Amino acid sequence: MRSVYSSTDLYNLAVIKASREWMKHGLILPEQEQAILQAHPSNLYHPNLIIRILLFIATSFALSGASGIFFLILGDVGEIGISIAALIAGIGSFVLVQRVLIIDGHHYKSGVVEAIIYHASGYLIGGVAGLTDANEHVILIACLLVLGYVAIVYIDLICTALTVLVFAGLLFYECYELNGIFRQVIPFVIIIAFSGIYFLNRWWKSRPEGEEWHDVFVVVESLSLLLIYAGGNYMVVRELSISLMNLSLVEGQDIPFAGMFYGLTAMVPIFFLYMGIKNRDIVLLRVSIIILAFSVFTFKYYFSLGRPEITLTIAGAVLLAITGWLLAYLKTPRRGFTREQLLAKKWDNVNLAGFVVSQTLGGNAEKPAEEFKGGGGQFGGGGASGSF
Repeated sequence: MRSVYSSTDLYNLAVIKASREWMKHGLILPEQEQAILQAHPSNLYHPNLIIRILLFIATSFALSGASGIFFLILGDVGEIGISIAALIAGIGSFVLVQRVLIIDGHHYKSGVVEAIIYHASGYLIGGVAGLTDANEHVILIACLLVLGYVAIVYIDLICTALTVLVFAGLLFYECYELNGIFRQVIPFVIIIAFSGIYFLNRWWKSRPEGEEWHDVFVVVESLSLLLIYAGGNYMVVRELSISLMNLSLVEGQDIPFAGMFYGLTAMVPIFFLYMGIKNRDIVLLRVSIIILAFSVFTFKYYFSLGRPEITLTIAGAVLLAITGWLLAYLKTPRRGFTREQLLAKKWDNVNLAGFVVSQTLGGNAEKPAEEFKGGGGQFGGGGASGSF
């Protein structure tokens, strides 16, 4: 499945964004930035964040009014008729977005596009729910298919995150409905399933054809790691077991496999942190810091010292010590990885970085003396042509 956007326009837009960031941080000169912008124009309409938010709000209000009129007109056709009409409206909205806004108008995440595709997704899912008497199983599958389609075709990060969460909910729901031993192994199902998704996602992320979905892969990767941790976190397992599985615990009693979940709660953040440093993986590093803080909270919740201020002080000191150690450890290159690279990791797209560097070398090079003339070229250097 391909996205609806031109790969060339997406690449040029990414080059433009990278060039502006490099210019803002003083890594290239203004004339070098202008040369890059002229060499790689993009036809995509992609306004700044504030404009996108305003356009999204305005379009959402307009669609809400149109939806109200739409359902008033169809008020007498019955529930099935409304559901079918919702499906038709959803499909029509996707066609409208693709043909009018994206192909003709060259919109790319303009705020208008998001408002319409979210609205269309709601129509499709609502139509399916109406035709199936709100069957939970069918609704979850419909959400997975519709949101997954939007995530891939429109490169939408919100729908990407929702797709991952819906898939986790579907796994949980199916195991829960099967009852018996399947309910008890839900944490292990989540861990195994999202471990597989994580490694598959990493493989696709490294392939050249996955370049335009890079941000989508990062979202999937981050949420997969968080769900792997959640599947083994003692607090998550215990509270879900009590609230959803009617597990009754008397004082002094613990959940099954409690020791294993204690171990996973403590060791998974440390393992992620170690692998993040070892493999120079910014996603692993960021996720490890988040879940490390949650692990501290988990143990604080169940093993309180009776003095919250002391516990918080100790926890904060531990986190600061880890942060300080990381900064000191990465001060010198570790397998080519330093703290400066960590802070600039968002510019780690090798193709873009290489391109920007190649476009700026000419501006940084010293000009040859006036009396020097190369053989056959205009820029100095034997045999050089007159064009770059």
